[in-house]
Amino acid sequence: MKLLILVVEDADQVEDCLSAVVELDVAGIQVVDSATVMDVLAREAPIFAGLRELITRPKAASRLILGLAKRDILEDLDRLLKRIGIDLGHSGVGYAFTVSIDDHYIGQLDFDE
Repeated sequence: MKLLILVVEDADQVEDCLSAVVELDVAGIQVVDSATVMDVLAREAPIFAGLRELITRPKAASRLILGLAKRDILEDLDRLLKRIGIDLGHSGVGYAFTVSIDDHYIGQLDFDE
């Protein structure tokens, strides 16, 4: 089993990314607001706010999409996202990866058969 981790930098693209993930039969999908360390430091420690302005432009919070897949789906996800105009190969769009996990879990997961 694979844990899919998909970071979407543009909140306007989250719905399209979720559609692709659902199409690939990913179960237990969760969407979490996320931020880079630099964003958190700029907010929480004002001393870093000026440095942040020099390094990068301010941006909205990104979203983290998590889910479980029975197989490695990265190539299929990349193909689906590119078909709708989302190319994770471009800087600032986002990124995705999977991690192999034990297939034992507690609770109900709905994988379409």
